[in-house]
Amino acid sequence: MAFGFSVRGQALVVRSGQRVEDYEKDRMAGAWTRPLLPIPAVIDIGEALDGVFAVSERLDGDRLDVLPADRLVVAIDSLIETLRVIEEVTLPGARYGGWVAPTGDAPHDSWRDFLVAVPDRDDERLRGWRERLRTVTIAQGVFDRAQRLLEQLVHHCPDRRGVVHGDLLAGNVLVTADNAVSAILDWGNALAGDPLYDLAWLTFWAPWHPGIDARRVRRALDSRHSGVGLNERLLCCQLHIALDGMQYQAFAGHDRDLAVTAARTERHLLAGGSEVGAPNGSR
Repeated sequence: MAFGFSVRGQALVVRSGQRVEDYEKDRMAGAWTRPLLPIPAVIDIGEALDGVFAVSERLDGDRLDVLPADRLVVAIDSLIETLRVIEEVTLPGARYGGWVAPTGDAPHDSWRDFLVAVPDRDDERLRGWRERLRTVTIAQGVFDRAQRLLEQLVHHCPDRRGVVHGDLLAGNVLVTADNAVSAILDWGNALAGDPLYDLAWLTFWAPWHPGIDARRVRRALDSRHSGVGLNERLLCCQLHIALDGMQYQAFAGHDRDLAVTAARTERHLLAGGSEVGAPNGSR
C-alpha cells in the first residue's frame, strides 16, 4: 500500500509492508541513481502497526505495464537503455541469487545453482505452492518437464555476477509522457546474476503486453551478450522465469494465470519454438 504526500515542497511516498529487507534493498539501490537510471532515494524506514514502512522520494510517471501498445513500443527502447546502465553497476558482496542489503551477499554458490533451485523453495512467501500446483492439471506436468530441461541445459550458464532487477512488469517501471523511463521501483526481488535475465523477462512476458516486440528485445540481447551457448542461456533464464511465475501463481491461487503460463511454457519453451529468433533445435 502506498500514499503520496508532500513536505515543504518535496514530493514523497510512504509504503507499508511486512518485510523490512525489501525496503533495505530499495535504499541500497537508490545509491545507484545516475542518468538513464532513475531510482527514488529511501529517506526513512521504520515500524508501523503490525509491519514496516518506508518513506521515499516520489518519482512520477505512467506505469509501463499498462501503456497502450503505441507508447509501450517506444518505452521498451528506453527501458533497454536503462538495463544497459544497470549492467554497469557493481554489486558488492558474493554469491548468487536474491541478495540482501547492505552487504549484497546472496545464498547460492553459483548462478546455475540458483536457476535450478526453484522446486526447493519453501519460504513463508510461497508456503503451500506445491500442493496448489497439483490442483491445476496442466501445470504440474509442465512444471516438472520445464525443470528437467533447465537442469539439462544449465551448464551453459556462466557465473556472471551483475545486478538483475527481476520484476520489471509489475508496476515497477514508470515512464514520462514522452515514454522515457522516469523511475525503476521495488528492488525486493533483485538478484545477483546474469544481466541477460532481465531481457529474458521481457521476452517471456511479451504476449501479456501488446507492444513489447520480443524480436526487438532479442536484437538488443544479441548486441550485448555473445558467445557459444547464448540461446541456451536465454532459454534457461526463460525456463526459470516460467517456473518462478507458476510457483507464485500456484501459491497465490491464481489458477487461470497459472494455466495460461503453463500452456505458454509448453508451447514455446518445451516444444522448441520461440518468438525471440533462436532457430529450432539450436537450444
